[in-house]
Amino acid sequence: MRRLWQAIAGEAPALGPLLIAFAVTFAYFIGPPAWNQNARLALTRALVEERTTAIDLAHHSTGDKSYRDGHFYCDKAPGTSLLALPSYAALHGLRQLTGGEPPGMRVIPLDREEAAAGRTPDPSDRKPGDRIRYNQAHRLALYVTRLCSVSLVALAGLVALYLLALRQLGDRRGAALVTAIYGLATPALAYSVALYGHQLCADFLLIALAIVVLAPADRRAAPLWMGACLGWAVLCEYPAAVPAGLLVGYAALARGWRYAAWVIVGGLPWAALLGLYHYAAFGDPLKTGYDFVYLPEFAEGMRVRYGIHAPDPRVLLELLFGSYRGLFYLAPALLLAAWGLAVELARAGDASWPRRQISALALAVLGYYLLVNSGYYMWDGGASLGPRHCVPALGLLALGLAPALRLAPRLSLALAALSALQMIVATSAAPEAPRFGDPLYSYAWPRLFAGAVGNYGEATNLGRLLGLPGPLSLAPLLAVWAWAAAQLARLGRSSDDAAQR
Repeated sequence: MRRLWQAIAGEAPALGPLLIAFAVTFAYFIGPPAWNQNARLALTRALVEERTTAIDLAHHSTGDKSYRDGHFYCDKAPGTSLLALPSYAALHGLRQLTGGEPPGMRVIPLDREEAAAGRTPDPSDRKPGDRIRYNQAHRLALYVTRLCSVSLVALAGLVALYLLALRQLGDRRGAALVTAIYGLATPALAYSVALYGHQLCADFLLIALAIVVLAPADRRAAPLWMGACLGWAVLCEYPAAVPAGLLVGYAALARGWRYAAWVIVGGLPWAALLGLYHYAAFGDPLKTGYDFVYLPEFAEGMRVRYGIHAPDPRVLLELLFGSYRGLFYLAPALLLAAWGLAVELARAGDASWPRRQISALALAVLGYYLLVNSGYYMWDGGASLGPRHCVPALGLLALGLAPALRLAPRLSLALAALSALQMIVATSAAPEAPRFGDPLYSYAWPRLFAGAVGNYGEATNLGRLLGLPGPLSLAPLLAVWAWAAAQLARLGRSSDDAAQR
């Protein structure tokens, strides 16, 4: 692993501007409270504030919950909530020292007389039409915990992708471009700025692949670290168990069965942690929150095989090309990435980059998620941007951007620019696109041009908080990326000059 760290340090001239720009980007967007994120934060709060897995304290903030023996629980895999523990514990400790208010919410009645009288109904008595207003402490907790968990790991995932692309292309500028396209022009951007588990899962899978491909195999630490990454991928999203198994199989093929055995050993502590959480919350290491879903409409959908049925070809087409949740509609650059992986299957590899094996692995992971998603009872992901259940596959899919840029550079750059525009606008509106209409033209673009934002916990960004209206609110962020592009272009010119000399 030391050589891998040395390789990262040696790429500081390219990685530095990239990571600074992405760190600013992830900090720039401030998402709204929503059920999925609130459920994960509720578990983090319960563990820190009450030393329990029951989320009774904050269960009114979410419908994504389970109910067992008189208590409410988060119905999600616990990994995201566990990664948020250190930052929330620090925030909670600071609040106790300063006497600040805890995260909370109140009901804003639809009835004008009630509202004028200042009456605040209990959340359990909320009526249809009443709205929820979250206090600043809740929004701050979501922002800080997301930054210190999802966004932080996303930066590590970008480093992993850069190193893999550099091995593919042998070119810093090309590797930086692949990394920038993935981070800015795909749903990875939207899910890197939200307290979900999907992007965490994608990043841990990417890091695991980078370890097995790039780290020397003569040290036991490498497979143990790879196993830890795969363990955390499953801790964050249960369906990642299958891609984790595929990566273990790839490790056995590339490094031998002894290496793969140590990968499994590295994952065992995290499997034990997952089982321990299940036992504490649900009374059985093999029971999950999905066995005790609270809301009847969700419970009915999950009743048979956790809602997973035979893949539906019509849904599959919608997931890829539809204007409602279509992956290639939102991020057309990924269509070329899939083509790039297919092209790589036909090319012979070498010792430094086994093209066929890695492309087959990436396509297998993508195919797995698409098939599972197309057979899931809530295939659209509810209120979400794009096919969020497929987000864990996008990091590996992005490896196809390298051959696409090599074979069709102009088309790749044109689609990347369009994808980046769409994803930045969509991220400004938050990843909870409604379950109707076009997420771009019915949801994201109108919100970008809206005058007032932030009411009742809507999405905002640092530009708006500085007083910049509408599209101008993105100007500071674009300036940061213009600076990063200039730094990378200068790096490219100096490298070219050095090569000529």
